[in-house]
Amino acid sequence: MSTAPDDLPQPEPQVSATRDEVRVRRAPKYPVFIFGGIVVGVVVTLIAVVAAPGDDQTPFAQVFGYFVLYGIAIGALVGAIVAVILDAILSRRGRSVEGERTVVETPEPDDADQPVDGELE
Repeated sequence: MSTAPDDLPQPEPQVSATRDEVRVRRAPKYPVFIFGGIVVGVVVTLIAVVAAPGDDQTPFAQVFGYFVLYGIAIGALVGAIVAVILDAILSRRGRSVEGERTVVETPEPDDADQPVDGELE
């Protein structure tokens, strides 16, 4: 426990505020759109493989596994394109507002390097 006096003068914090014009808009979450495109691609691939006539020599799982690779890639691409288009549309709807940035700097006390009574040097 320290025996330092509690009534030492504390330095006043320096507060500075600046006003800036900022643009506020909504933006889509790209991973959600890409994952959604992948899910849609897998479902479309499943429907296409079930609906397409095939030969009896190739098992269903093998055909689906092969074509689902294309469905995943195409679905992810379509989801990303939809997200980019939506981002372009939403960027036009953004609005400019004035924001205030406040920075508070607390200076270090001058006697920080002096030992307190009972403290080892």
